Amino acid sequence: MPCIVMTQTKRTLAQNSLLLVLMAVLISGCASAPSGVPSKLPVVEHAPAGLRIEQGADSLGSEARKVPVQALILHHTGGNLAGSYDVLQGRKSSHRVGIHYLVTDENPPRIIAMVPESKVAYHAGKSGWRQFDGLNQPSIGIEIINLDGNIHPYPAAQQELVAKLCADILRRHPSILPTEVLAHSDIAIGRKIDPGLHFPWADFAARGIGAWPLQADVDAFLKTSTKVDAAEVRRLLLTYGYAVEPTDAGLKLALEAFQRHFRGKKVDGLADAETVAILRALVKRYRVGPTLPSPALAAPAKTRPAKGAKVKP
Repeated sequence: MPCIVMTQTKRTLAQNSLLLVLMAVLISGCASAPSGVPSKLPVVEHAPAGLRIEQGADSLGSEARKVPVQALILHHTGGNLAGSYDVLQGRKSSHRVGIHYLVTDENPPRIIAMVPESKVAYHAGKSGWRQFDGLNQPSIGIEIINLDGNIHPYPAAQQELVAKLCADILRRHPSILPTEVLAHSDIAIGRKIDPGLHFPWADFAARGIGAWPLQADVDAFLKTSTKVDAAEVRRLLLTYGYAVEPTDAGLKLALEAFQRHFRGKKVDGLADAETVAILRALVKRYRVGPTLPSPALAAPAKTRPAKGAKVKP
C-alpha cells in the first residue's frame, strides 16, 4: 500500500511538473509573439473607404512642424514588427527615430499611428530633394514592415492598405504633388535603398499616387535616342529632383536610386537608353510648365537630422 501511494504521489508530481513546463512554454510563446504589438489598440480614425487607423505608442522621435506638408516618404523597416515598433518609439537618445504611420505585415495588416501629422517625425535622416535640405520637416512618413523590399515582394493585402493610406493622406494634403511621393532611397542617395525595387510604384501611380512616365513618351524618346553625356544626365536628374553629388560616383548612385524607383528590373547605375528615355519622359510630364510647385510651397526647410532613418531593430 505505501508503495502504491508513493507511486501515485510521484505520478502526480510528474504531471504537475509537466503542466508547469507547458504553461511556461505557452507564456513564453505569447511573450515572444511575432507582432510584439498589442493585438487591440484604440481606433483613432475611420477614414474613407473603410480605412481603419489605430493609435500606437507615442514616439519621442518628433518635433513641431514649421513648414507645410509637401512630401510623402515611403520606407521599409528592414526588421520585424516587434523590433521596429520598439525602435520607432524613439526612446533611445542615440537612435531617436519616429514615424507617422507603421503598416504591419500581419494577416490582415494594420495601420498604426505613432506621430500626428501635425508634427514632424524623424524618419528621413540626412536627405535632399529639389529645394529641400532635409525632408523631415516638409514630409509625412510611412514605414512598411518588410525585411528588405529589394528581396521580398510586398503582400497584396499590405500593398492595398498602404495605397489606401497614401490616398487618404494625399486627399488631406493636396500640396503633395505626384513627384513628391518618394522612396527613402530617392532622398538619401547612396545611404538608403528602401522601400526597394519590389515596391509597386507603377500600380500606385495608376491609382493617382505618385509619378510615372507616359509609355508613349518613353517609346518616343527611345526611337529618337542618341548618346547622352554625363553632364546632360546629371542635369536631367537634378531637374527632376535628385540631389546628385558632383562626382562620377555620385552620378552612378543617383542613377541607381532613380532606377530603383522607375525601373526596378535592372538597377545598375548606368545611363542606358531606356533609363534616359524614362528620365526624359518624367521631366517632360512633370517638370515643364504649370506642374512646378508655387513659390509659396517651395521654401527650403532645414531639418534636424535623425539617426537611423532606416529602422534597424
